[in-house]
Amino acid sequence: MSESGRSPEQIMNELQRLRARGGHDLDRLALLHEISVYQEELIAQNEALARAQSTLEDTRDRFIELYDFAPNGYLTLDDHGVIRQCNLTTAVLFGRSKQALEGLPFLGFVEAGDHPLYFDFLRRSSGGAHSVEVELTLRTADGLRSVQLLCRPRLSGSSPEYLTSLIDVTDRKILEGERDRMAREHAALAGRVISVQDDERMRIARNLHDDIGQEVTALKLMLELLANETAPQAIAEGVARVQRALESLDQRLHFVAGELRPAALDLGIAVALEHFVQQWSATFGVPVTFRSTGFGPGALPVEVETHIYRIAQEALNNVSKHAEASKVTVRLERRGQNLVLSVQDNGRGFDQTATRRGESGLGLAGMRERAQLIDGHLEVESRPRGTSVILRLRVE
Repeated sequence: MSESGRSPEQIMNELQRLRARGGHDLDRLALLHEISVYQEELIAQNEALARAQSTLEDTRDRFIELYDFAPNGYLTLDDHGVIRQCNLTTAVLFGRSKQALEGLPFLGFVEAGDHPLYFDFLRRSSGGAHSVEVELTLRTADGLRSVQLLCRPRLSGSSPEYLTSLIDVTDRKILEGERDRMAREHAALAGRVISVQDDERMRIARNLHDDIGQEVTALKLMLELLANETAPQAIAEGVARVQRALESLDQRLHFVAGELRPAALDLGIAVALEHFVQQWSATFGVPVTFRSTGFGPGALPVEVETHIYRIAQEALNNVSKHAEASKVTVRLERRGQNLVLSVQDNGRGFDQTATRRGESGLGLAGMRERAQLIDGHLEVESRPRGTSVILRLRVE
């Protein structure tokens, strides 16, 4: 429309009317003037139409770019599930050209086990629902992928069509599966930690009963014998035996108390381990060489130091129970950003195959679980002439 609001048809009708008015010069001049005005109006209308067409073409091109290069796949299905059109993202997903995909049934890309889900998706889409979604496994150019389909029905002419988006959720499902697996592992690990704690309590209770209980019984018998003595010399010898028994009992009690919660840990893992090694050596009569470098008080978090201490403690307890060793070496070293704890003995080894089958009571599973709790790695090497337990842990 021109600024005067007349359409081209109205302008032509007006020109014909003026031409029919006669041949007077004044009328001809008026006619020429009107023609000039109408010509300007037509030119302005043509320019406006050209601008509108250019704007529409730019909008169309932007839409095509947004549609074709969108991060998600888009396609249009007919009421039989045949692909009418699709974007480039969909074509790349299936490894075919857009022209090759158009006219194919979408069912051909659905994994056979998900066919019932797809048919239900089509049924719900044809029911006129506002929007429908489903997750399917599709056969794509990269193999099987998990895809979420979101569909919105639309009436195109006399037949319906279904505007469908494809969102690849494979990576998300993998992450969710990994998260669930880790949650199960953590739950299982927490249960095993509780089991390890119970085993520690049982071991300490057994030590109290077997070692300290026996010494208390022996002390009781010595006191009963001493009560029946009348000779001063015999009494003096009996008192000396009781004193020695009490000193041994005190040493055992101190060792067990240290196992429960070593106060030396407040001074750092190196001091605590050195103190425990000395006590262990004095209690079981096995010489131990202890070396530590790079660890002072507060060098590690308390929970990390506690797990390291317990691993060393369990390794030395295994030596006292099973190794029959005459020499032990304990090292705690910082090697760059790594902590290395090693407990090595020269005793008789054990069958690592049987241990892996759970046929040994060496507590290796508990040590490995403690190492896992602090993101460490435990290595055990056993030979006929000795065993090495090595903990490796990355520290800041």
